[in-house]
Amino acid sequence: GLTSASHSDINWVDFNYPPVLRLIHYNVEELPASLVGAVRCFNISFQLTTFTCGISVVNTLILVLSFGPKDAPPRWLIQSAIHALLLPTLALLIFYCGYRGVAEPDTKLVSRFKVGQPLLALVYFLLGILPSGPVNGLAKLGFAGKSPYWLIVILLESALWLGNSALAIWNTVRVSRLDSPAQGNRF
Repeated sequence: GLTSASHSDINWVDFNYPPVLRLIHYNVEELPASLVGAVRCFNISFQLTTFTCGISVVNTLILVLSFGPKDAPPRWLIQSAIHALLLPTLALLIFYCGYRGVAEPDTKLVSRFKVGQPLLALVYFLLGILPSGPVNGLAKLGFAGKSPYWLIVILLESALWLGNSALAIWNTVRVSRLDSPAQGNRF
């Protein structure tokens, strides 16, 4: 369980993140030094999700315009846009549960993070492997044809998704270690 004192000096209603949208409060300078590294990694996972979804939308647009409806149907743009809306939203929610959960500390939020982060890791892993529609996983290498651009897209997106999957797993392990009785409930 979480036993340390609350960090109530954090102004949770100072909505400053993500930039422009300002949906949540985020400032690592308000955290104890023991939590800064973990929370930065939570944030990097959210940022990687958003960045990779953005790259995927751009790549899908280029592929649809370049290869025509047989090899890259226009519906891929809609699917890619849905991914770009849903995945960063879920990643932001899970990031916030982890960040605020360890900062307060709040066992309910930490529990949500411990469930949500591994689920996102699984989704990222599948996105890095599967060859479906606008999802350019490694298994799509056999379908890349002779296009060097498509090959680069597959390798880039797969590397980003698989790297984010590994980071999400690491984040889950870090939170479990922070909450471990052997570690003295450091948060």
